[in-house]
Amino acid sequence: MPKKSYTLLSPTGPYQSPIPGTLGGHRRLKLFGRLDCPSALRALARGGYKTPRVFFLHEGDAWGAGYRPCGVCMRDKYLVWKAAQAERGGSLPARSKPSATRRRGASALEVVGTAATTLKVA
Repeated sequence: MPKKSYTLLSPTGPYQSPIPGTLGGHRRLKLFGRLDCPSALRALARGGYKTPRVFFLHEGDAWGAGYRPCGVCMRDKYLVWKAAQAERGGSLPARSKPSATRRRGASALEVVGTAATTLKVA
């Protein structure tokens, strides 16, 4: 019987391994976390997250590939990473920045969550 092979990601790129990954990640969001992460499991249950998912053998591989720790399952490491980003003046992931969202029932000119002044129709 052929041996099972797993595609893992390292700082130098993807490779085949006979050992399964110990951490999972999201390719587009560039984050990694535990395989039993509640946030990742919810996303997988909704049918998302399967295609952009990547796996790492070790945490060092994830860091080396430019991924950040998950804010849910690796909270302590995420807070350290976030503080280091703020100290260096680096940008945080796009998801943590305020987004322009339209409040339910608001007119087309009322937008909340942005730095712009809210306009109201008289």
